[in-house]
Amino acid sequence: MKKYINKPIYKMLFLCSLLFTIPSCTKDFEGLNVNKGDISDEDLSKDGAEAAFLLPVMMNNIVSTATGVQTQQNLQAESYAGYLEAPSNFLGNVNTTTYMTRGIWANSYNISANGVMNNWLTMKKKGFDVKYPDLYAVALIIKAAAGQRLVDTFGPFPYSKFGDTAEPKFDSPEQAYAAIFVDLEQAVKSLLEAEKTNPAADVARFKKWDRSTLGGEYTKWVKLANTIRLRMALRISVVDAGKGRAEAEKALLPENGGVLDAASGSFAVSPSTGTNPYFTMSTAWSDTRISAAIVTYLEGFGDPRLTAYALPAKDPVLNGSYRGIRPGVDRPTKAIYENYSQYNVTATMPVKVVDLAESYFLKAEGALRGWNMGSGTAQQFYEEGVRASIAANGVSGADTYLQSTTPQLAYVDPKRPAYNSPPLTTNVVKWDEGADLETKLEKIITQKWIAVFPEGTEGWSEFRRTGYPKQYHIMAPQNPVLPLGTFIKRLTYPTAVVTASQAAYNEAVAAFLGGKEDESVKFYWMK
Repeated sequence: MKKYINKPIYKMLFLCSLLFTIPSCTKDFEGLNVNKGDISDEDLSKDGAEAAFLLPVMMNNIVSTATGVQTQQNLQAESYAGYLEAPSNFLGNVNTTTYMTRGIWANSYNISANGVMNNWLTMKKKGFDVKYPDLYAVALIIKAAAGQRLVDTFGPFPYSKFGDTAEPKFDSPEQAYAAIFVDLEQAVKSLLEAEKTNPAADVARFKKWDRSTLGGEYTKWVKLANTIRLRMALRISVVDAGKGRAEAEKALLPENGGVLDAASGSFAVSPSTGTNPYFTMSTAWSDTRISAAIVTYLEGFGDPRLTAYALPAKDPVLNGSYRGIRPGVDRPTKAIYENYSQYNVTATMPVKVVDLAESYFLKAEGALRGWNMGSGTAQQFYEEGVRASIAANGVSGADTYLQSTTPQLAYVDPKRPAYNSPPLTTNVVKWDEGADLETKLEKIITQKWIAVFPEGTEGWSEFRRTGYPKQYHIMAPQNPVLPLGTFIKRLTYPTAVVTASQAAYNEAVAAFLGGKEDESVKFYWMK
């Protein structure tokens, strides 16, 4: 692991994001010819620097496609989601994986705030919303994706007021969600209008800037926007069922362009350095391994995606079997768990941000709640999601898998028998139409969690919202507000955020977090 220490630069970067005094490496966009049908490299990238403030960098910083992702989410959300776990003993085991987040690893906030929100602000200040509404619409979708993750990670966030003042007031999570819904609606409207006016506009104006698997096609970006909207609608399905239903049903209106599916594929972004950071963390650094939960669920269910997600353990005591690390364990040395199962990732694999199968499971839950999700039942959407995920991962056996009635396995740790655990659930893959709502919901969320792997922020958020899939609690908690047997609810703000915006921070904590800035506080949509 590269060392990430809270140095004064973090304060400087955050102050820059609030004061808009980041030294400009761009030339003035005011002279752009607003009547041109094409935007040339000469216009937007005369010295190669302008693009660094625009769409490519924004895409690369929703989930960082560089090794900064380690402290953005790998050592926290991916651990909390039960996806990936560190064998390494960072900071003497007093770190985010053992629930100590205060003052540690500001990338959790800064990467998206500086890499996405600042660059969106630059585009807005340069008049892209008027000059190039289609490109601005893409920026709004990226901003929404990053903003939703920041809200779901921390709670209050100045989403609607970002850039207003040196110390913008924080939105409550509810206010931020409302503003994100508005941005997504505007983005969809703009892209559909652009597509209607000139179906080839995306190829001429945007394709060269798209670093994602969506290939520069506006129709696919519309599907991404609607999927994020549908995700957020289900996130608030209990705390604001009326608003959630309205947003979900609007996202699925045929005239609004649909959601991600097997035809569009997932939204994943090419690594900014050319090498997938998870490959680097897993191979060169040996700093991340598969977590216990994903292995015990996949093996118990007989899931064909196990070999797509994980590699057999190299530790001799495991005899080539698959074994994950239980989260938040005591790790006196890296050698104890270094040879447990690695994440099966290649150097050139793009970094997944939104999985195509998620939309099917969102519709399944919506249908389960009685919402109009279009033609299909909860069971049909659930099974379509499983099929789509299995196919997207290049494996087969969906028909057999959907009939599986074997539950999650027990967890056995040959190095630390005290960390063993019986199965967490008796729920199985096969749909049971006679089951109650909670049993069906657990099936849907568990399969969505499997499909979304390894996107930790989303997996962690769904666990906090629903309690599913059932997870192993951490074994060596270091935070007194989260004793053994409890689960973390949010991250605390980096020091730079607090010191750069003290008054706004104090107000947000008092108004929206019950006066407590700690990791045990629930907010808005949480169970």
